[in-house]
Amino acid sequence: MTVELHLMRASVHTHGAWMLLKQAGIEHDLKDVDLMKGEQNTPEFIAMNPLHTVPTLKDGDQTVWESNAVVRYIVNKYDSAKKFYPEDLKMRTHCDIALEWKQNTLYKGLADIVYPIMGFAPKNEETFNKAVAKFSADCKDGHFTVFENFFLNGKKFICGDELSIADFVIAPCFEFLDICDEIKYPAAITEYRKRFAAASGYDEMANGMGGFGARQFVEAKRPKKE
Repeated sequence: MTVELHLMRASVHTHGAWMLLKQAGIEHDLKDVDLMKGEQNTPEFIAMNPLHTVPTLKDGDQTVWESNAVVRYIVNKYDSAKKFYPEDLKMRTHCDIALEWKQNTLYKGLADIVYPIMGFAPKNEETFNKAVAKFSADCKDGHFTVFENFFLNGKKFICGDELSIADFVIAPCFEFLDICDEIKYPAAITEYRKRFAAASGYDEMANGMGGFGARQFVEAKRPKKE
């Protein structure tokens, strides 16, 4: 039975699972969900996922949501995906820390500035400007330093010379940050993004693979300069 991935292609939250399925060669169908039209709130979708979020994975009678849970389910079930989750306990723990850091630290601040620009949340100019200033400082003095010096620490990718689910989940977040000109990447992260795109073929996914992708969404919502 073919795996179904219910997603919004423009949402970087969905890219980790999508890329993992693709890289692992797992047969899957993409089920586009237009969040802006409320398609996640239909009775059919809520019956599948009561939190009505994407990504949602349906694999036979098993349904999984929450982006980190989805990628862990895939690597635990499918042999072709296991190579993307380190076997060594120390490195697997490093991978898990990276996944939770993205979910609970990086993305929280990112959402505070990206969502108002994209129309996912109301935009109060004063609150927004404070959020941008705070997140810019956090990135410069914290997030980017942690990513470069702890998660990468001289390696090509988060878990070594090969891609892992941590890369699939974290690297797409930088796409959304491109919408905010105040955020400046250090050279190490710029180079990491290039390596990731070359190794994973991510550019095609970021451009939607025939749908409305994250890059189109970012460009459509980017504030116009006077």
